Amino acid sequence: MRKTIIIIIIALVLTCAPGVTMQKQVNAQQTAKTVQARGVWHRPNVSGEETTLKGVCSVLDEFAEAGVNMVFVETFFHGMTVYKTNLIQYYKGFEKYDYGEYPDYLTAFVAEAKKRGIQVHAWVQDFYIGISEDIQLVKYHPDWLLVAQDGGIRQTEGKEYGGYIFLDPANPEVTQYLVDFYDDLLARVPDVAGLNLDYIRYPVTSVGDDAGFTSCAMTEFAQKNGIPLSAANSVGDFISALNDGNLQQKWAQYRTEKVTSFVGSVFEMVKQKHPQAILSTAIFPDMQATLQSKKQDISRWLSEGWLDVVTPMVYYEKASQVQSAVQQLMQLCGECYCYTGLYATYHSQSPQDMCDQIVASQNAGADGFVLFDSAKTFFQNADDYASVLQNMPKGAVPHALTKQDVSDVLDGVVQAAAGNDAQQIQAFGGEIEGIKALDTVEEMCSRLQLLYKYNLPQFLDDCTEAERALAPLVRALEVGKIRSEIKGAAQQPDEPDPPDDPSDTGGEGGDDGTQQEKPKRDDKDWIIIAAAAAVGIAVGAIATYAANKKR
Repeated sequence: MRKTIIIIIIALVLTCAPGVTMQKQVNAQQTAKTVQARGVWHRPNVSGEETTLKGVCSVLDEFAEAGVNMVFVETFFHGMTVYKTNLIQYYKGFEKYDYGEYPDYLTAFVAEAKKRGIQVHAWVQDFYIGISEDIQLVKYHPDWLLVAQDGGIRQTEGKEYGGYIFLDPANPEVTQYLVDFYDDLLARVPDVAGLNLDYIRYPVTSVGDDAGFTSCAMTEFAQKNGIPLSAANSVGDFISALNDGNLQQKWAQYRTEKVTSFVGSVFEMVKQKHPQAILSTAIFPDMQATLQSKKQDISRWLSEGWLDVVTPMVYYEKASQVQSAVQQLMQLCGECYCYTGLYATYHSQSPQDMCDQIVASQNAGADGFVLFDSAKTFFQNADDYASVLQNMPKGAVPHALTKQDVSDVLDGVVQAAAGNDAQQIQAFGGEIEGIKALDTVEEMCSRLQLLYKYNLPQFLDDCTEAERALAPLVRALEVGKIRSEIKGAAQQPDEPDPPDDPSDTGGEGGDDGTQQEKPKRDDKDWIIIAAAAAVGIAVGAIATYAANKKR
């Protein structure tokens, strides 16, 4: 197996941040587990290995070794899919691949990822169906295809590839078909953790270069806005009617509402039939520009409470730009998680630049990050990225925290308080142990909210590091409670099953997921923890100094 990239995400993110002190660096190193989504968008077989089950396992091992806890695997793209269903065409070429005991690529990928402690979300490109006309959706459903201003199905967007082909968001047959397809996907491959909606939009348009002129859309709009139905028979006549009636803004609002309605329909399907599934969207950070050019009313989707997670594509070059964009977005994300999409490799930036962007996103309040994409991060120039960071604590997925996750993170919170005296650490540790002994995540959440917001100063003179360690956990639990109330169903996941024998997984990646009862700690144990943390600080300082000398 190629030299693995253990590091872009495994590594100590905090050590990359400018101005972070040695004390803070070592505190981070000592933490047993932290709350952070560490995802990657992945196109099937982009590595060239995933033609067999062994190849799938090899790729997943690399992800696991790198500390990835979520993979957004491209499941509906180019108008085809990578699992077998009667609803849509299986991706060309994949029918000849052999995934052993599994019937198709997606089933194999999801099952093997679960063994390694990795969540898999189905990344689906809703209305964009590629550039080829040699697919079933184009051949058998020409009336479903979006029409450009020139009357053809090829859009100006993607003109370097001959023009992208889109489905029509205004056609109820299209939207119902997609909703049924996603329902089928979640039912047939139930271990898929959720849907990541992408291309939930019209093509990029401008004045004189518009899209959406299907017979279905023009007829409905004409009926609702007093336009003669004869004008809906041709694009030219319809545009003239829009201009004569000063209806361009209403035409834009009509299409925006069609996209919004589709997102709402997917949410309702998930809520009613698959309440444990997570609904996320790949969105653009500049919401006003997106509303105008792509007909995405993202702020409406958020205000309606439809999204469990947003994965904003903050594909900027500078870390300061990333931080500013995420800070603005977080003002709208009080009821959902935010996992920032980062694409430093797009700008041919260094691994250190990527690390700086991750830190900037974290400092802005994001709950994690998703790297675009696996090809450039893992399978191209991987060695450059593998040399930068080391030894990041394990990350627990914010939207899927188990009781064991919370307990593990709380161990790190106690370690983060090591700068206080032994007596304070003992009292604080006792409070933490009391919280860990509670029966449910919900009970733990209530106690932690009180501790975080009001009670830390009662235990510690220096609350800074403990507060920093607690913040992501408390936010994750609070948002989880909100999402559960919105969806009307408890979303606390089951504790993970113990993995199969490592010899059966094709690799060594992943947390073993086993549950061991932890003994109660007495007074001397907390003193030992404080001493161990102090020793860790010294060792960390020496190690960092030695590493710097080597450079």
